Amino acid sequence: MDIMAFDGNEEEILFNGNIYYQINDRHEIIITRSRASVTEAVIPSEINGMPVTEIRGSAFNGKTRLTKVVIPCTVTKIGDYAFYQCTRLNEIDIPSSVTEIGWNILKDTPWLQNQPEGCILVGNNILIAYQGEPQQVVIPEGVTAIAGCAFENLKSMMSVIIPESVKIIGGLAFSGCTKLTECTVPEGVRKIEAYAFNWCEALQRVTIADSVETIGNHAFLGCSALISVKLPKNLSRIETAVFCGCTSLTKITIPEHITDIGSQAFMHCISLSEVKLHKGIVSIGPDAFEGCTGLSRLMVYNENCYIAGSEKTISPNTTIYGFRESTAQFYAQSYERQFIIVSLLEGDMNDDGTVNVADATILLSIYAKYAAHCINHIDAFDIAAGDINRNGTLDIGDATNILKLYADKGAGFELDK
Repeated sequence: MDIMAFDGNEEEILFNGNIYYQINDRHEIIITRSRASVTEAVIPSEINGMPVTEIRGSAFNGKTRLTKVVIPCTVTKIGDYAFYQCTRLNEIDIPSSVTEIGWNILKDTPWLQNQPEGCILVGNNILIAYQGEPQQVVIPEGVTAIAGCAFENLKSMMSVIIPESVKIIGGLAFSGCTKLTECTVPEGVRKIEAYAFNWCEALQRVTIADSVETIGNHAFLGCSALISVKLPKNLSRIETAVFCGCTSLTKITIPEHITDIGSQAFMHCISLSEVKLHKGIVSIGPDAFEGCTGLSRLMVYNENCYIAGSEKTISPNTTIYGFRESTAQFYAQSYERQFIIVSLLEGDMNDDGTVNVADATILLSIYAKYAAHCINHIDAFDIAAGDINRNGTLDIGDATNILKLYADKGAGFELDK
């Protein structure tokens, strides 16, 4: 076994004269790159007693003499463009141990071009590409992930069915599928990566299951026909430019677990007319609502929400609704936006448009935490919605009043908004 240091870099070592590797902090081997002269890459399962677990992105990119690759079952990850443009690569077997695959790992190789029409699966049932020009695509049950760029620029595809076995939709997976009109991301998917659906110009409706916890930046950038999207309740952040350029988007409901609106998140969404940012949202990034010329009402229910200090953060013709002496009011005054003190439905603690027992329960929970000094501040939203007896705080009397409002409604009396 020929092992030597390479160019004085003690972290990168040459193996068998044509493959370089590094050792990570878990004492695992990562294949980092190869020499241009490599013709057959036989990757060992271990080196010096340490397992080979990863082939780094671009490790064999553009190695035009490479014809064969042997990958051991110890490898679990293959990075972006690992074998991209290996124009003589005819023989490769990716074992089922591989559970993570990057973008375009085998693009422009004869191995990929010689695969039969349909979904091409490697590793642990990971879909890396599609051969053919279908209008309807049905991804087989059992596929665990859709790799980055798998359907990129598939111009013929109008619909796709994704099975619940899929856990990850990779970056650029459906990018540029210009005839795709709707998509349901099913329960089971945990992550939608960056640019996954960008420039799907015919995409009108997207339903995203609540199992999804992450939607990457620019995921729906330039989806100009997108009218509606259901966001998952477990999402914690709207990333940078996720809906930038979605000019047909008329309405967006922000789930309660979201805390941050990223920069350019809704930039140039000219059809949005109203956005409600609940009390849990703590920040609005730069240019988040720039160019939203149709946005007439932006309600900011967190009185301390950080709003990026730029006149482009919120469109100039937007009326901002918030609480007195809030950051929203300060922003409106600083950048000459119209500001209106927000008016809430009395007793509606969860802001769902109705008053019921759940609202009384929420109020009592806040009261108990405040009385026990578990929290030292009651949000302006909670005071505005729940302080029915107008004594400046929340107490048992307010909960009783909420229950009375609920009873009155049940008896047919109208509630004042």
